[in-house]
Amino acid sequence: MKENKTILPPSVLVSLFKDSLVLPENKINPAIIEEQIATLAADQEAFAKKNKAKAPKLEATLDQEAVISQEEANLTTPLKYLGDHSKKMVVIVNDPASVYLNELDFILLTSILNACRLTIADIALVNLGNQKASLHQILNQLPSKLVIAFEVDSKALKIKLPTNLYKLTPLGESNLLFSKSLSSMQGMDQNAKQEKAKLWAVLKPIFQL
Repeated sequence: MKENKTILPPSVLVSLFKDSLVLPENKINPAIIEEQIATLAADQEAFAKKNKAKAPKLEATLDQEAVISQEEANLTTPLKYLGDHSKKMVVIVNDPASVYLNELDFILLTSILNACRLTIADIALVNLGNQKASLHQILNQLPSKLVIAFEVDSKALKIKLPTNLYKLTPLGESNLLFSKSLSSMQGMDQNAKQEKAKLWAVLKPIFQL
């Protein structure tokens, strides 16, 4: 059973033109975006209240058994993720301040997905910023054909593979793609354009665009 996930409406943003991952403002449906942001804001508020209520007191020391118990708990706790995973694709991010992803990066991610003819409902968005999980655990719970990790390296995923950016790496029945962060692709400066272009060059043949 899938737990702790929110399914957004199947249509998020309209299609992007193929050679850019920047969505023209006159193509954006404000009502849809406002609905998505409102959902994220509500989740974020609940997340902040939960963390404040559960703010732990720092202990001077932790014995080894407690550490091992916590690691075992991390491996058995169901993943929190956003989306319906209907196209067997996982997107991994690291945003400790958000439940799933901050507003600006969320909008950019939905734009990238839309350019690939996908929606948030097609993927599972996993935020390792507020939960611990290895790639093995993620794929056990969410078997996927493609995993895209934004600013999440091999060490964070607990795998012994080089973190080769913008290069598809076969991994069993899955393919792993490491990318720079979504925040590095924000804006219209030269560096942001270059990062978006590198990512787009890999995504185009994957989705036959």
